[in-house]
Amino acid sequence: MNVRPFVEADIPAVAALASETIPELPLTETELRTWFTNPAADSTFVVVEDDEGRLSAYADVLDLEGERRRLWLDLRARPDATAEAAVDWAEGIARERGLPALNATAIAGSGLADLFGGRGYRQIRSSFRMLIELEAPPPQPEWPAGIVTRPLEPGEERAVYEAMEEAFADAWEHPEVPSEAWTHIMVEAEDFDPALWHVARDGAEVAGAAVCRYAPGRPGVGWVRQLGVRSPWRRRGLGTALLLVSFRTFWERGAHAVGLGVDGENTTGAVALYERAGMHVEHRIDQLEREVS
Repeated sequence: MNVRPFVEADIPAVAALASETIPELPLTETELRTWFTNPAADSTFVVVEDDEGRLSAYADVLDLEGERRRLWLDLRARPDATAEAAVDWAEGIARERGLPALNATAIAGSGLADLFGGRGYRQIRSSFRMLIELEAPPPQPEWPAGIVTRPLEPGEERAVYEAMEEAFADAWEHPEVPSEAWTHIMVEAEDFDPALWHVARDGAEVAGAAVCRYAPGRPGVGWVRQLGVRSPWRRRGLGTALLLVSFRTFWERGAHAVGLGVDGENTTGAVALYERAGMHVEHRIDQLEREVS
């Protein structure tokens, strides 16, 4: 077994491996390249090769600036000895950096979830991948009084970033995302399409936004990457309106399914909002954690 640094030439093989081992969460070369080239993220990437030199696992760890409580692991592998080697590596990185815990994610009931459970990891949180299959044009959104919504216009990126950071400030374990990291992931990505963004303004203020694209690795499926409403504009139907206008945009483009991810214990009522709009839970993803210090 050999753990070595991930290099850009590994991208095609890693993307294929990731989509094969966890088909519920496919990973494209474009997505992986965006992660790997993010200049603002404190991430470390490795691959694991088996004894025959075949690439059989991918892992990256993210050290969230200012948190200093845990290291975050993303593992794409079959639940075998190769995956064990990747987890050993990640736990070693956490100990080297003086971080008391390692946090990982796995689809509920999967082989990787069982692997982490066998190593003493416990579930601390869950998130949902939710989906709606659109069989007819979605209803027209009803906008709160005074709200004007339009696609992203040049120069608005910073205002949307600040609005999203404020909207998610009270989310579980939400770190302060540097503007350059957000811009790299959201705006500089190869699949960026400003016409899929919906920016809700109340006069000069950005009240909320839906940041959308197509779901990586799922042709014909729309994806609501971020949907946030700043607290002064909550409880007025703006979140529902942003969701519905996103559905309609994808429907008009021929995408008849739309998905998103959401914290299962979101304090703003997002899960219930999405269910009322017709979405259902497609996958539950568990946050698993173990003390390693």
